[in-house]
Amino acid sequence: MIRTMILATAVAAATSVCAQNTTEVPALSDMAGDYLVLNSQEYNGVKNLASMKAFTISPSGSATLTMSGFYMTGCLDFDAEYNEKNGGISITSGTPVYDMDTYMVYLYPWDTENDVEIVRPIEYTYAGNDTWESDNDIMVVAVQGEERQTSTFANGSSIVRCNGTSGNISYVGSAGSQDEYIESRPCYVTIKGNHIDIYNVLQADQYGYGVHLSGTFDAQTGEAMLDYTLTGYANDGTYRILTGCEYDEATNMPTGMSYPDTNNMGKIHAVIDLENGRLTLDPMAIWVAEYDAGSGSITVNENMLFEFVKTVNVEYDANSSAVTTIESVDNGTAAKEVLRVDYYTIDGRKIAEPQEGSLVIRVTVYKDMTTKKEKTVFMSNR
Repeated sequence: MIRTMILATAVAAATSVCAQNTTEVPALSDMAGDYLVLNSQEYNGVKNLASMKAFTISPSGSATLTMSGFYMTGCLDFDAEYNEKNGGISITSGTPVYDMDTYMVYLYPWDTENDVEIVRPIEYTYAGNDTWESDNDIMVVAVQGEERQTSTFANGSSIVRCNGTSGNISYVGSAGSQDEYIESRPCYVTIKGNHIDIYNVLQADQYGYGVHLSGTFDAQTGEAMLDYTLTGYANDGTYRILTGCEYDEATNMPTGMSYPDTNNMGKIHAVIDLENGRLTLDPMAIWVAEYDAGSGSITVNENMLFEFVKTVNVEYDANSSAVTTIESVDNGTAAKEVLRVDYYTIDGRKIAEPQEGSLVIRVTVYKDMTTKKEKTVFMSNR
């Protein structure tokens, strides 16, 4: 079956992933772990989130970080300078990121107006909450002898420390001859009010780039609805689109998009456990789609399937997901008896006594073991 949807709904718009800033800069020794690089690209004057890639950071010297997997799967490791005073990450201009035997690939900050590389380093500035921002245009430059080819890596980029893990079971192939894939990857979850974003929830391609899902939830019921999204392009010029789906248990195959002929067509239903930081998504499918630039619509061919994503489970640190105010209690909290009050930094570390005027997550624990979480500025007279 062929179904048409408006592309504006399918394209992930640019989303700020910065939580409220903290002034505490991570020490070099604390920088080890999984991260995402989130790259924006500009189209018609508007910057949108264009790609995300999981990579790892390892301290490798007195002021040096080794970045592994920063560009794509199988790319070269490289070192970046780290400033413990201000949290800045500095990547040398012209850093080699891929060796293709017959040519090399380099990363450059770019002067877009004059279409030339910049000799100064690519600078990522610490923005708080384990988030780094770069305003640079960044270019990938492939060099083979005297020939150079360029492609845009980012028109502005962010680095965020992963705060969760996404795991899925997927199937590729037709009924009776399917290949099963069991996968797990680091991810990044943000919650702002009743809006949730999950970055790197699936792997989009063989190069290691990930998928972003965005939607809203009901804090009382735990029901969430996430938007369908583009995941990439095929060699024949068609698109790949990820949607919620209905499926047949006997054949283990999708039968069509979720919620057909409704305003929620193609959306992905999920259940969220806010207290424990868990998200369970209903089955999804990646279909072949074609884009009509004239009408601004995308047409999904439900008869042409790339992948059936049967299960997706996301676990994340509920105390470092940029929560605003999330309550697991009913409206009668005023009558409940308080057992204790705990304080956490914005990046999720428990602290005994916050500094006056610092931004913290205050967790009130009641005697019936329900809790209330609030992001607040700590004042000793509270």
